[in-house]
Amino acid sequence: MKISSIYKCVAIILCTLCSSGDIYAQINQQLAHYYKRRAKKYLVKSPKLYEYFSIDQRGIIVYASPAHRKQNRAEFYVRWDELSTLKDVFEYSDRSYQYQVYCNKGVKPFTPDVIQSVQILKSMTTFTPSSIMKPLSGIRVAIDPGHIAEDMKMAKVEGRFVDMKLKDGTHIQLKEGDLTLTTAYILKDSLEKYGAKVFLTRETAGNSGASKESYNLWKKRHLQGKLHQHKLTKKEMMHILYHTPESRIYRQYYLQDDLEVRAQKINYFKPDVTVVLHYNADELNVGWNKPSKRNFSMSFIPGSFLSKELATKRDRYDFLRILISDYTKNSYYLSKFVMEQFEDYLDVPAVDPTTEPRYLKNVALPLGNGIYARNLRLCRLLNSPMCYGEPLLQDNEKELRALNDNDRKNGNISPRVIEVANSYFYGILNYVNYIKSQHTP
Repeated sequence: MKISSIYKCVAIILCTLCSSGDIYAQINQQLAHYYKRRAKKYLVKSPKLYEYFSIDQRGIIVYASPAHRKQNRAEFYVRWDELSTLKDVFEYSDRSYQYQVYCNKGVKPFTPDVIQSVQILKSMTTFTPSSIMKPLSGIRVAIDPGHIAEDMKMAKVEGRFVDMKLKDGTHIQLKEGDLTLTTAYILKDSLEKYGAKVFLTRETAGNSGASKESYNLWKKRHLQGKLHQHKLTKKEMMHILYHTPESRIYRQYYLQDDLEVRAQKINYFKPDVTVVLHYNADELNVGWNKPSKRNFSMSFIPGSFLSKELATKRDRYDFLRILISDYTKNSYYLSKFVMEQFEDYLDVPAVDPTTEPRYLKNVALPLGNGIYARNLRLCRLLNSPMCYGEPLLQDNEKELRALNDNDRKNGNISPRVIEVANSYFYGILNYVNYIKSQHTP
């Protein structure tokens, strides 16, 4: 059959379908099927979440509560023909504007003002083509070195340390905040040499996070104000200020602020890639005061909402954003390439059903190859493709010896930390090349 004849046949078929409206019904049905699968794969850890949203041939509907769903009173509704606009809102604007759109749109169509604003934001996004000599030119990478401790006292407040003596007398002291910051600087240097523009959420030690205030200084300046926000009685406040363990104050008050600042800075930077750096420890090795024979790697991406995690409007906005954003799928591919390097370059196997930490069964959705969807705070707050990496177990009998030399403050860098940084670097490079290949005509 001639090509022209084929085009005529296709045209006749399309005209027939369009005249009956079947083509639109088929497209909407395919979209509904696709996003139902995405919700199941990445987001729905508890079946109770289905009481808060529905996906059908009309579009995606979000409800404020199970009772509202029974009454068919939607909080938010996006038709399939509006989906591209909503995706642009989530991709090209900041979280504050996104949430404002979610609250204001409700079940109404997008206003001309919103459509125009998003088009302006979209037109302002530029991409600098990469060169052969600088394959990451034009790529923006955000690096978040997890935790803050540069000394053992702060590391114990965080609960992220290894402090043990081996049988041969070797004293092992590891501070995860020191390991992640060292890794971040090495990775930043490699990425910049290849042309990337790199942002670190924290660049200095001194037991300080993204706000550049040390924990102790933050406690002096801001803790009482935080407690006032919680509307505590004077007696309750005094008890927290003078009797609550430092570790609890750190987790409940300082850490929440710090993670929020990290996310705000990353989102303002508008990265093409975000990596959150952590080092893991064996949950079965209670106390981390003896070596573990186990070792594995894992990574997290956004998703896996639990039964009570759609209780607020902001939670439901985040759920919708993660559901429809291309960043979710891209986070999986970024993590896939990084995990391959953890396995091949670092020679650390991906976690599997026999080694999987028990808590993951309750809070995460397994996606294969050591990758999990998990509703960690940074996973929920970041607005870019991301990999939250856990490349090895610090308390593994071999790893703790290899990592023990690291002390960035005194200029000592462990070769193993360099290898960890390189594994992220090669994973990012492979991911960027993959994304480029998907957009090549």
